[in-house]
Amino acid sequence: MTVATTLDIVGMQPEEYRAVMDKLGVEGRPEAGIYLHATITMDFGYRVVEIWERKEQFEDFLEKRLAPVTKTLGINRKIEITITPLHNLFAPRLDELPGLVSALPGGPRARKLSEAL
Repeated sequence: MTVATTLDIVGMQPEEYRAVMDKLGVEGRPEAGIYLHATITMDFGYRVVEIWERKEQFEDFLEKRLAPVTKTLGINRKIEITITPLHNLFAPRLDELPGLVSALPGGPRARKLSEAL
């Protein structure tokens, strides 16, 4: 069953988020079973919303990829995780997302541009 997952990460800093994403390499080599990853800046830190093909795939990713990476990087933040069955997904402008994502402050292209300066 397809699920929506939410990770509320308390106190995470932009540099930590970017380090985790870079170390995971998921933007170039996504985990099998993931359809969508969106990160939202919140007053408490970050909220990560994902759509997964199955709950078990998400749980495997947490255990086998995410936990080891955050441990290696020395990042230990309080995380509240919610997993719920997906009821509907509406994405009428999906083909426009690649251009939008690369322009966002936390996106891989924006980071590479700032490093070049």
